[in-house]
Amino acid sequence: MNELELRHARRLYIGGRWVQPEHAEPLDVVNPATEECIAQVAQAGMADVDRAVAAARAAFDRGEWSMKAPSERAARLRLVANALRERLPELARAITLEMGATLKVSTGSCAVPPMLFDCYADLIERLPDAERRERPSGEAYTVMEPVGVVAAIVPWNAPLNLSALKVAPALAAGCSVILKVAPSTPLDALIFAECLDAAGLPEGVVSVLPAGNEAADALVRDPRVDKVTFTGSTAVGRHIASVCGERIARVALELGGKSAAIILDDMPIDEVVAKLLPASTTLTGQACSALTRVIVPRRRHDDFVEAFAAALRAMSVGDPFDSTTDMGPIAMARQRERVEHYIAVGKAEGARLVTGGGRPAHLDRGYFVEPTLFDRVDNRMTIAREEIFGPVIAAIPYEGEAEAITIANDSDYGLYGSIFTYDDEAVWRIGRRLRTGNVAKNAVIVDRTLPYGGFKQSGLGREGGLEGLRSFQEQKTVYLA
Repeated sequence: MNELELRHARRLYIGGRWVQPEHAEPLDVVNPATEECIAQVAQAGMADVDRAVAAARAAFDRGEWSMKAPSERAARLRLVANALRERLPELARAITLEMGATLKVSTGSCAVPPMLFDCYADLIERLPDAERRERPSGEAYTVMEPVGVVAAIVPWNAPLNLSALKVAPALAAGCSVILKVAPSTPLDALIFAECLDAAGLPEGVVSVLPAGNEAADALVRDPRVDKVTFTGSTAVGRHIASVCGERIARVALELGGKSAAIILDDMPIDEVVAKLLPASTTLTGQACSALTRVIVPRRRHDDFVEAFAAALRAMSVGDPFDSTTDMGPIAMARQRERVEHYIAVGKAEGARLVTGGGRPAHLDRGYFVEPTLFDRVDNRMTIAREEIFGPVIAAIPYEGEAEAITIANDSDYGLYGSIFTYDDEAVWRIGRRLRTGNVAKNAVIVDRTLPYGGFKQSGLGREGGLEGLRSFQEQKTVYLA
């Protein structure tokens, strides 16, 4: 299972070419299920970042991609989509090996990137080149131009999906892109680079750099970079926003979440549990949209806690390649330590540990954590306010709809909310009052053809759909008279 053939493991993809890195120190890729080093790949250093930015700047300024007709760009995007589909089994295995998602989850997620490239190809072919605007006299048009050179910085929890969510619309808009991927998850990125290479994009248009924080900071600060698009922690997002603000660079941030599930009275507890379980534990809870605050009517609280705890205990935790496994490991050692720290804080602050809270007894290797449930949680507690990014769920009781909404909105974050009920009108009524960028009924639903993003400290801007394309464009007004 640990074998994965990489054609260019010791090279970097810079400006459309596979080149030797200037940075001599390779990256060790660790399988979080076994703690074994499964690969060594090239790491980008400062000189490599400079080469990538220079190539992207030159390519954009030459206009060999940015000035192409939308139909020509669309044709190349479809070639990327086809290449991704052909490599889907390898991509899924790579993601499972490097970050521990179950293979069935990785396989399902890998269907999204080729769809995105096709969707943006279709979109740019449909959109008009210019829009006429009415004036009291004379003639004027608005047109959309590519924003320029884009630095796309993605995290380790959903690496391929988030890479495609940034690269596809940026390329569709006519931008040049430097994709900086997390040092712990470079395997899927190298295969992604091969798919981009197969499309025959002009020289300089795309670079893919596995590297750490120093490389990311260099990209953010580089005056040749016109826009930074980042997905990751709110703390890092604040830093990026500050740096970009100093030089008035365009910036988009998809940051953290502490997403709430509001349970209403009409749905049976067993059905709530069945629907909520995957929404709280997918990717081992390492998703900013995971529903980790469960706001439950006080009179139903004990019944819910008992049933949900039983469901968590019944989950199969272990080998992510095993088709019977429900939950794999945490992606890395330091992240498991973070999760364990929050579990300790929850107990210290007076929440009751109902189930979980430790390492599975049957697993002596790998970065595993038991699915964990706390009750007797006050929304002011740390485990109810800070993003844990692990399978740790807090049950919070409420009295009446108004209090449920108040608790849900009492958060620094505002990414996702879900309402568990049969009543569509209640979803609409409550959902409009939630200060979140996304609201769903009985689930976490993310459709990448629609806008996605958050309120408050969950980020700036939207990704996906038309809004995702527009975020990589500047609007220009042309007066003809």
